Amino acid sequence: MTMFHNFDGLTRNEGRWLNLWAAFDVTGDYLGTFTLDDLRAKAADAGKWVSAVRYRRAGQQIDQAALAQHFNGLPCGTTIFAFSGFRLSPVRDMGGSIEVCDPGEHDFWSVYGFHRDAEEWQIVHDAPWGEIGETLARIVDLTGELVEYRDLSHAYANTRLPDLVDLLAQRILDEIPDQDDADARMDDADAHPLEELRDLILFALNARRG
Repeated sequence: MTMFHNFDGLTRNEGRWLNLWAAFDVTGDYLGTFTLDDLRAKAADAGKWVSAVRYRRAGQQIDQAALAQHFNGLPCGTTIFAFSGFRLSPVRDMGGSIEVCDPGEHDFWSVYGFHRDAEEWQIVHDAPWGEIGETLARIVDLTGELVEYRDLSHAYANTRLPDLVDLLAQRILDEIPDQDDADARMDDADAHPLEELRDLILFALNARRG
């Protein structure tokens, strides 16, 4: 397959992943297949670059379906490729300001990105109710970056989404009553404020596994 003739230049993470990206402009026209670095360079020069396909393990079929996502926190001219890492936090509206809070106190979930040039965290997206899992998965699809989670009492840094699912599950188990406790209920885990987040991320990941 001629697509793989420059394999060494298309791999990262010690060759474990092959990054091939099919890019589309705003008209939906197919613009070709590029490495991640090529696509980032093009995105830095032209705001019209809005989508790219997710990467698959080397040797598997490359998915040619483009993923287009509008990130409602990005200023005009800034693309998702301007960020080198992402952070998820529960937030609440304080009537004039948005503040990070603990899960269960939140109004919605916000995703922040660490801007490469400004070297600071900036808002990327405020996720409508029920959409945070797909939003995070699409960000990882597009950038290949890790995601950290942070609220007022816990932080998980530089985490793969499947690992974040496991970390959230462990925290839920740690925070609900032991099943032998007299106050324990069968739905304690389901009622935990992080359970919906865990379920939504897991649903998005499973959808990508086919």
